[in-house]
Amino acid sequence: MAAPQRSWRQFGVLFGLGALGVLSLLPITIPQLRQLTLSGTPLPPLPVLVAASMIQPLLLLALAVATGVRLAPSLHLRSHVAAWAAGEPAGEPRFRAQVRIAVGLGILTALVVLALDHFMLPTLGEAGQGLRILQKRTAWTVITSVLYGGLTEEFLMRWGLATFFAWAIGKIVRTSGSPTTATVWVTIALTALLFGAGHLPAVHGQGLPLTAPLIARTVVLNAIAGVAFGWLYFRRSLESAMLAHATVHLTWTGLSLLV
Repeated sequence: MAAPQRSWRQFGVLFGLGALGVLSLLPITIPQLRQLTLSGTPLPPLPVLVAASMIQPLLLLALAVATGVRLAPSLHLRSHVAAWAAGEPAGEPRFRAQVRIAVGLGILTALVVLALDHFMLPTLGEAGQGLRILQKRTAWTVITSVLYGGLTEEFLMRWGLATFFAWAIGKIVRTSGSPTTATVWVTIALTALLFGAGHLPAVHGQGLPLTAPLIARTVVLNAIAGVAFGWLYFRRSLESAMLAHATVHLTWTGLSLLV
């Protein structure tokens, strides 16, 4: 298979998977947009608003997927799905060996984050009470967290952003091939902080004031998870990070039902 054809096939397969996560937002987004149209403010028709709400995340997804397809091979960063789409030898045995550590690290990360959150929420006052209400999940929000978090966010943050940072740092320090240990950890930390900060708009969008304690709680807890996902991406594969990310959400949901 010619190189351009392989790249386009990789892009199409990976973008399609990430788009599933974006589309999973629709059952949550549509009622919110419908409320806006009923508020009396002059707005475009609901279908136009829904389509417009999908444009930005899909464009960001396309950019991230294209970045990973272009740069990840030169850094020896692996996606089993991308390799399959390119017609490379099957990587199922290698991925099966990664499942245990991905699931285990996902469960451990969820436990650490939940434990820290247990002690941080009481310090947030009314915002903490609001977060407790928001953390109650419906069946669909669990599905969305797995699809959007486990797939789309990993394409955006690890496959796209972390790959770009590792490539850019390599250019600055004039290294080639696999990133050095220092480059890996700088990239993991930087991406994790941005991953944590990226959750602030969602918190603010739920009507909670972004006080300093709430900002710290949101960034730190999500950054801890981001470090785990980043380590798995650089040391195992993109799919390992995805599996761990999904495991964190499922573990969080399961423990929330029990506690």
